[in-house]
Amino acid sequence: MDIAQAPAEQEVLMLRRRLLQGAIVVMASVSFACSPAPERRAEMTRAAAAEEPIEGDAGAASPSAHRVEIVSGVPNRGRDPAVVAIEIGGEGLCSGTLISPRLVLTARHCVSRTASLIACPPSGVQVFEDRAPDELAILVGEDVVSARRVARGIDVLAPSGLTLCDADIAVIVLDEPVVAAKPLPLRKRGPAAGDHVRAVGFGRPGDGDPSGTKLLREHVRVLSVSTAEFTVGEATCQGDSGGPALDEDTGEILGVVSRGGPKCEGPGVHNVYTRVDTYAWLMEEAFARVAEIEVEEKVDAGASSPTTKPAKRGTKQKPPSDIGGPCETGSDCAAGICITEALASGQGSRQYCSRPCGSGDRCPTRYHCKSVAGLEVGSSACINVR
Repeated sequence: MDIAQAPAEQEVLMLRRRLLQGAIVVMASVSFACSPAPERRAEMTRAAAAEEPIEGDAGAASPSAHRVEIVSGVPNRGRDPAVVAIEIGGEGLCSGTLISPRLVLTARHCVSRTASLIACPPSGVQVFEDRAPDELAILVGEDVVSARRVARGIDVLAPSGLTLCDADIAVIVLDEPVVAAKPLPLRKRGPAAGDHVRAVGFGRPGDGDPSGTKLLREHVRVLSVSTAEFTVGEATCQGDSGGPALDEDTGEILGVVSRGGPKCEGPGVHNVYTRVDTYAWLMEEAFARVAEIEVEEKVDAGASSPTTKPAKRGTKQKPPSDIGGPCETGSDCAAGICITEALASGQGSRQYCSRPCGSGDRCPTRYHCKSVAGLEVGSSACINVR
């Protein structure tokens, strides 16, 4: 966006900057990630694995790893264009995901006025009222300041209860189709404990930092699963609420960030996601609503016999990974591990991003799971086979 254009656009940019600089974190033993809206942090998962031999030059020294215990995520750099930012009436920021050109999946607390402190199980009313749909503006881009506003809400579909526990999910129906990104598909079954997901959202690098940059965290381990939610070893901060957990192999959405605690960084951090498969009925209602709206628009445009077409949906596609990409430290990598591997005959060394591995957690093609120096005993990483 050109900041030298009309005064109205300058005011929008100034508002966004104030939101980023003045964001307030509400901390509790369990806190919801929006109002103004929270973000994610990542804790490295550890998996015990049987050591596999590395094929390659026998003269090369054993590889070592630089690992970070807590990883906030790395800049997304266009890898997940379907993940969008949601401006909430000038009061905060959330994340969402396109599941159709006219549908954005997010958390219910991003589209409602809620209690300031919320615990689960609930002890009272948590949802006071729903926001007007046109208060919800959709932004596409890699950071909030430079992102483009492409649509606004015209309807919101969400569970009808007055609590958010096990029900923190909503779908925003848009006034215009978003064509800047392909929508993502929804997975029909939930995750299992021990699975790994890809976390994306417009979060904050750490406690005290402004939100508004699209961040990526790969290979996040699912710790526990219930009927309507699952928990991963992450923490939320402002901006990440409503962001997706994606299947690493298919790109399908498994859940949306609901809450985290007790803070963004340090021991005990975690994220709680609402499962999308539990709310398959809500997704179908949203797709049907889009089909109805498009028929109404055709009638208004003068079509004599408009036909109903199903709303466009996302298709499966493996998301891109930074495994094998260049790095200097673990904080450069989406899974928090940077491998340093000496080359043969004194030719120096090479560094590349990796991820944890272990029993039942296999490495990609051309990588072997191997114990390396720099990781705690019993932990392994994926090592490139040259």
